[in-house]
Amino acid sequence: MGVPGSSLSRGRTEKHPDTNLDRALRYPTSRSQLAAVLAALAGACGPGSPNPHVLGVDVLENPHNSISARVVVRARHYDGAFARYWMAGEEPRQTPAYAFGGDTMIVVPVLGLDTASTYIVEANLVLGDTLTVAVDTTEFRTGTLPDWVPALGAHGSDTTPGFLAFSQRRGALIIDNAAKVVWYRSFTEGTVLNFQAHPSGQYTIHSTVDNARQFYVLNELGEMVDSLRCAGYRTRQHDVLVEADGSAWLLCHERRTMDLSGLGGIDTARVGATVVQHLSSDGEVLFEWNAFDHFAIAALPREERIGLNVNFTHGNSVAFDTDGNLLLSFRSLNEVTKVDVTTGEVMWRFGGRANEFTILNDPRGGFQRQHGIRTAGPAQLLVFDNRNGAPSRFVRYLMNPVTRTAALIMEFVDAPDTWSPTGGSAQYYHNGHVGMAFGRAGRVVEIDESGNRAWEVTGLEARRVFRVQRISSLYPHHWNLEGHR
Repeated sequence: MGVPGSSLSRGRTEKHPDTNLDRALRYPTSRSQLAAVLAALAGACGPGSPNPHVLGVDVLENPHNSISARVVVRARHYDGAFARYWMAGEEPRQTPAYAFGGDTMIVVPVLGLDTASTYIVEANLVLGDTLTVAVDTTEFRTGTLPDWVPALGAHGSDTTPGFLAFSQRRGALIIDNAAKVVWYRSFTEGTVLNFQAHPSGQYTIHSTVDNARQFYVLNELGEMVDSLRCAGYRTRQHDVLVEADGSAWLLCHERRTMDLSGLGGIDTARVGATVVQHLSSDGEVLFEWNAFDHFAIAALPREERIGLNVNFTHGNSVAFDTDGNLLLSFRSLNEVTKVDVTTGEVMWRFGGRANEFTILNDPRGGFQRQHGIRTAGPAQLLVFDNRNGAPSRFVRYLMNPVTRTAALIMEFVDAPDTWSPTGGSAQYYHNGHVGMAFGRAGRVVEIDESGNRAWEVTGLEARRVFRVQRISSLYPHHWNLEGHR
């Protein structure tokens, strides 16, 4: 059946001639009915088959998220479990099924509940493809949101289905399209910057607590299950991609002492540059690319080569082009670089002093201090263009690596003009819409396929929306992370 947390198919309840027994299979209300259910299951399994056995069910609070519940199911010889839940007068809702995977205990998350509300939670066990049995029903009371969660609102109705994930100073939030908070994770110490969902079925979050220089890996309950850090280098906080196999692409930082006196600097400059690593799930370095090996310091604007500390590249985004090769954003160089993921060779350089492309149709002649690069399909590059002054903007380019031309095909400038000197992101959706965060300006906007404002979030904490990401479900079983590759 796979590992715990994998999806299980759920069919109809198996029908029996005895209508009372059939009713008990779905809604056993007494020990005698439950015994009848177990006897029926034993008969269904055939002679010599293990007898399915319920050991117990508990519905518990989630210490990381008061608007969710943990349904702890203990049983033997079942394939999986799920939960149904409802408030008085509501139609029941249902979680995905979670597989036992050889264990006798699993935790089924119940997510996205209302604050300060009483629910009926029903635990259900799964056997095979057709049989489900309700084994316990319990009342559960949710809590309230922590004080750091802002009062949010939404304007516009033409938005994409799903939920939005982002961070604020004291934690991570997920909201629905009415700006209702449906998930959160607090960090009472340090400052949270970057919150992301990944094809691995996990979240990552970067917090400055203890100056950790690492990403914490969270499951859908907000529990810390792992951490990610570069091998041999300091970990950059700006972006991380965790693949379905658990391997991770990280931005790292190396510092070298260099003589820049011939380039307008000093002879003992401390120069920092970006290293990209692909690490296996057990920390083995599978791929490494170092900007020092491929870029000349002369690509950095002259005014930024002076002084003791020189921020050579400032890598802030790692993404995949549709052909599987790497796209990297280097803020200090005003450049997006494409790198062959097999050989490490630079395929092209777009923007900045080393630009190889003729930029067409762009009234501003290119981007500056960019963040949040992603793709929108073959040869289509999304860039959040911070710029050196107002306004910041979102731009979309059609790249032609053969003719070395980059044509601007979409631009969005917020109204009134909004400037975010740092932070920001852009994500392409399946319906042609784009969601974007205006970084330190604390703005989140969605535009339609024509570049018109379709929807926006209000009430966000200024300076604290580094990235926004749309997910299709609160349950990783059903995530469709558009724009990851």
